[in-house]
Amino acid sequence: MKINLFELLPWLKNSYGNTIFLMKLSFFFYLVFCFQLLSFNGFSQNSITLTEENSSLKSIIHKIEEQTSYRFILNNDVIDVDQHFSINVIEMEITETLTLLFKNAKISYKIKKNHIILSKAKKRPDDFTISGIVKDASTGETLLGASIIITNSNRGVVTNEYGFYSISLPKGVYVFEVSFLGYTTKEVVVQLENNMNMKIELQPSSSELDEIVITSNQNNKSQVKSILGGTTSLTTSEIKKLPSFFGEPDITRAILTQPGISSVGEGTSGFNVRGGNVDQNLILLDEAPLYNTSHLFGLFSIFNADAIKVIQLYKGEIPARFGGRASSLLEIRQKNGNLKRIKGEGGLGLLFSKFTIEGPIKKDKLSFLASGRRSYFDLFFPLFEDIRFKKFHFYDLNTKLTWNINENNTLYASGFFGADVIQFRQEDLNAPDVTADLGWTNTTATLRWNHIFSNKLFANITGIYSQYNYALGVEENLEEVEDVEGILSRSIENWIFKPDFTYYSGPTTKMRFGFSGNVYKFTPKLRGNALPQQSFDREKAVELAAYYSIEKQWNKFSLLTGLRASWFANFGEQAIPIYDSEFPETPSTIIGFRNFENNQISKSYFGLEPRISLKYELNDRKALKIGYHRMFQYVHLLSNQTVVLPNDVWKPAGVHIAPLEVNQFSAGFVYDTRDQNYNFSIEGYYKTFDNIIEYKNGARIGSLGFLGVVDNVETEVVPAKGYSYGLELAAYKNKGRLTGNVNYTYSVSKRKTISNFSSEQINDGAYFSSNFDRPHIFNMTANYKLSKKWDIGAFFTYQTGRPITPPNGRLTFDGDSFLTYADRNSFRIPNTHRADISFTYTPTGNPNTNWEGSWSFGVYNVYARKNAFSVNSFFSDRGLETEQISLIGAPIPFISYNFKF
Repeated sequence: MKINLFELLPWLKNSYGNTIFLMKLSFFFYLVFCFQLLSFNGFSQNSITLTEENSSLKSIIHKIEEQTSYRFILNNDVIDVDQHFSINVIEMEITETLTLLFKNAKISYKIKKNHIILSKAKKRPDDFTISGIVKDASTGETLLGASIIITNSNRGVVTNEYGFYSISLPKGVYVFEVSFLGYTTKEVVVQLENNMNMKIELQPSSSELDEIVITSNQNNKSQVKSILGGTTSLTTSEIKKLPSFFGEPDITRAILTQPGISSVGEGTSGFNVRGGNVDQNLILLDEAPLYNTSHLFGLFSIFNADAIKVIQLYKGEIPARFGGRASSLLEIRQKNGNLKRIKGEGGLGLLFSKFTIEGPIKKDKLSFLASGRRSYFDLFFPLFEDIRFKKFHFYDLNTKLTWNINENNTLYASGFFGADVIQFRQEDLNAPDVTADLGWTNTTATLRWNHIFSNKLFANITGIYSQYNYALGVEENLEEVEDVEGILSRSIENWIFKPDFTYYSGPTTKMRFGFSGNVYKFTPKLRGNALPQQSFDREKAVELAAYYSIEKQWNKFSLLTGLRASWFANFGEQAIPIYDSEFPETPSTIIGFRNFENNQISKSYFGLEPRISLKYELNDRKALKIGYHRMFQYVHLLSNQTVVLPNDVWKPAGVHIAPLEVNQFSAGFVYDTRDQNYNFSIEGYYKTFDNIIEYKNGARIGSLGFLGVVDNVETEVVPAKGYSYGLELAAYKNKGRLTGNVNYTYSVSKRKTISNFSSEQINDGAYFSSNFDRPHIFNMTANYKLSKKWDIGAFFTYQTGRPITPPNGRLTFDGDSFLTYADRNSFRIPNTHRADISFTYTPTGNPNTNWEGSWSFGVYNVYARKNAFSVNSFFSDRGLETEQISLIGAPIPFISYNFKF
């Protein structure tokens, strides 16, 4: 509606003769105006009576104009006059009527004389933002993932990786309920009248068995509030309650107690997630990627539980800010260091010791953390028949500095170094003496800057360096000729820069965006006279990615969706072989080489990786979740062993090897009991794999593949595709003397080669089980508090045996016998199961000191189950024989003393 106003003003010509007349006339009009004004403001109030139900704004305006002397002015392009309103008023004044009419509409009004001007309402000035950091009250440690629920509103927020939160609310009084795993829930009353910065500190849950612990949030595993499905959070206190191998809490073993997670066998490196290989797990320590996460070939993980703050595993939907691996993300954060006081803890065990110290350099401003472990296996096992171990140990060191520059700026510098050192000497009267040195190291350095631009915009800018290095040295002492020496090494380096931004645009909307750049360097080295003189190209690659995600919440629906765009390029200097396209790729079908100069791109790939997660809350204790994500992986782990070994080769995608692509669909239901005593979840998934690498039948990884150097690896592999699906059920008991969890996983993981040549097809092109296909896995973990001093922990697992490829006969050629094999992975080793138990005794501490000590002891593999790891086949007088190989076939007792001060 558009109302045109005009005003007619008489034009009077003044003259000297009628001046008096004009003065009288002006005075008359003045009196008339005053009476009109009194009439308007006093006895004629233009009161309004309306009873409208879902009527259009156009109709309501017309009725107001009929009852009053007001006329509306508005722009139809700005104000929608067809929108509907309901109002019921009797003899109400105009301003009160309009305020009531537009109470829930984005329309503002202004009265000017007898005109009412309508316009689009600006943001209400009484909407304010409250933001801040959630911390541990005793240490000053930031708490990531802490939940803040506004109890008198349907809103809430979760702190980010650095403990920051932000939420916008109308002016008013609110009750914040702040909770975090392992801490007592806290209620904070907030009177919000302007933008606020509020730090919140939570007290750790008491270790005493009292009502505070029973009602605390110490063990709650609820997933109702989280939008993402298939996520698991673990704290070091949970990990330390599990029965351990030789008394050392192990993060990898703790991960294996969760649904959907498996491994190829006891004492092996890595883990498999929902049908994916071990290299498909992105493992980050303070945002730095790690390539080998085990010590001593998989007996222990490289993560020192005393230095770790929290662990987050994503096996369902993975946020858009992460990429580079196809199946899962394991995000591990180190402690920042105590900002309040010097604090230490450590342990003495049969085979290794550890010590951690942290504290303020300047209280509440600058803190440090240093944590180290060292094993002494070589002192306990000096002799193994004819092999004498000179060195056989590992050590690692975690460090971190945290500087709270001011309220808006925090700087973190963290690092990790871990090494395995093995040296043995073989002495045989009938053979030359041989000394071998074997070792591998992990090195990371991370520098992060947190900056709060405003109470709505948070930034984390990160620079990362990561290196994994493997080396083997061999020396053979000969009497008559020159000694034989050789050293082989291989390293992988990453240089990463990643700015990440989080914008809290409203009380129910959060956006996250940024980009990352990752430079890879793959460097093989071979020197000495013990190994053939052969040159290998150093490979370089760059991975760039940009991402954006938005999280939106409605009354019952919550959505997290995003997109990641990644670009990967392989660089020279390289000589790439060219193969005859009419034949399979073999060394004999190379017809030439294409040379690429330094920093010249040999091959590039681009991928779009959408992510979407949707949650529907049936009520505050039940929720349905669905999700989908696509991931590209541009580096592959090449190994012809079932077990992951330190010398296995990482190969970037290039001319002959394409990146792996994985698509995953998942759906689940989560439920909490009313008192939060129990949490339940059920989730199903389906995944597809494209461009998997499988080794050809009889493949050998080049002439030096077993040492970690590969030449023309594409001639030994064949591309494949695959799928996996499964169902995961889990139940958690959180409170009382008895706590723990039970979970069951049913899963299937299949592969199929897609070569154009029938000679390269595995099992004639039919689907076959992957190496880590275990259809049934059942895990049970329990912790029982006997008293204030005694705790008991127990763990039991039952798993389907993994597939293997058995020999089915032998072939004799020129007097030599060779094994022949059945179809790939056509046989399974026997099902495996194992039980562990542990006891923890914590004596009453001396109230005059800060020293706290505890004893842990127990048995790993209580009933001496000899679980088959693999089988070994050989020829004897009776023909072809097969025997079972068990890595751990006896009970392994442990005892350790742990202390804190």
